[in-house]
Amino acid sequence: MNAPVRSRNSIQYVYILEMFIYTLFLLLLQAGFFARLPYPALRADVLLPLMFGVAAEWPPVPSLLWACFWGFAVDVLSGGFWGLHVGSYAVAICMVNIAADRIGFENPIYQMSMAGLCALGQSAALGLYMSFEPLTFLASASVWTSLLIRSALMTVLTPFVIYPVWSLKKMLR
Repeated sequence: MNAPVRSRNSIQYVYILEMFIYTLFLLLLQAGFFARLPYPALRADVLLPLMFGVAAEWPPVPSLLWACFWGFAVDVLSGGFWGLHVGSYAVAICMVNIAADRIGFENPIYQMSMAGLCALGQSAALGLYMSFEPLTFLASASVWTSLLIRSALMTVLTPFVIYPVWSLKKMLR
């Protein structure tokens, strides 16, 4: 009688391990590839769309803990903890949990629109943060244009980042 429970628990542990590996892969991709691109507009945050997939599949508290942990990791890798990624990932989790009752999250258009809104919010926070820097070129329109392009790129990448989250879950069912 304990065997089915034990196998169900082991399936959950395997899924969490696979999600950890996938999230770590995306973090390394973001830190090793996207962060080194020559154009700031192409430096997408690929973990933000991942948080939408996590929020759709997991209960609110574990998904929020996942978002805070990885947001802290991204903030530390970016040179210091100032909360941009923790905040934007937590907002993404909350948006999905609030809207999950009304809209089916499996729709890629919904995924893209929600991730686009969060990416715009993240870019606005980043732009406002950078506007307080003493550098004069940061106030130019090109920085805001770059942040808008970055948000659009993150919007387009969303279904491709979320798909493995669902395929991992379906393989283990």
